[in-house]
Amino acid sequence: MFNDRIRNLAVFALILGAASLAALSAAEAPSPAQKAAAPPSSAPEALALVERVAARLASYPEPASWQARARSTRSRMTSEWKTFSTLAAEKIVTMEGPYWSEEILSATETEHGRTRDVTAAQQKEARERAAKQRRASADERKADQRSRGRRSLDMSRDEIFPFGPGKRSGYDFTFEPPSSLDGAPVALLRSRSHVRSDEKLEGLYFIDPTTFDVRRAELTLAKRPAPLKRMDIELDFTVLPDGHHMMSKAVMRLQVSVLVKTIRIEAVETYSDFVVRD
Repeated sequence: MFNDRIRNLAVFALILGAASLAALSAAEAPSPAQKAAAPPSSAPEALALVERVAARLASYPEPASWQARARSTRSRMTSEWKTFSTLAAEKIVTMEGPYWSEEILSATETEHGRTRDVTAAQQKEARERAAKQRRASADERKADQRSRGRRSLDMSRDEIFPFGPGKRSGYDFTFEPPSSLDGAPVALLRSRSHVRSDEKLEGLYFIDPTTFDVRRAELTLAKRPAPLKRMDIELDFTVLPDGHHMMSKAVMRLQVSVLVKTIRIEAVETYSDFVVRD
């Protein structure tokens, strides 16, 4: 359930030294009226594009395992969204079946203009996490991934791309004016969930008008729990020469207000040098 994922983002904030976010567990469930909101109709032209994108997504080979070099930053932000403190790491990430592991190459923590090396501590944490994952059941592994706030990496493709026949009927799709991304033209397709729920994502998709590859997704929740004031997810994708559609960058911005405390977090992770095995 996506509401559980929001709660686990609180743990992500705690990793950065934020105050307790236990109040997130009291987030309200969608009301019957919200669940039953009347769906608007999609434009036929938008639905035609949805079908082309769904076919393109289905054509990508499914990797059995992959490895990539990654750089991650997790920052606490001021009220003006300026960086207050940052934990940065260079690492090698590996996904083998259900197992996710990280080899930390270097890590630093910066606060008040002072930077300290935390490589050894991050390497120890990564080793312990990998060992625990190998011992854990499937449900325990899933809970561990969520507790570390890796929202963009444990979402299913259906959650990110609701274009397949079994998903598209739950959304309204409309066109935005054409735009460009990195100097190349893109079609902009907006999704809106018929169900106003914190278990649904919706947003804007940047689509190559020639290949129908999704190049970027800018997503948020269809409904935010009361303590959550902002949750923006930005995902960039690339198609490798061997045809795999891989995420190349993930950005999340999170703002939570609990009593008189407001916490703002920005997490960025970029991926390169992919090695994929089918």
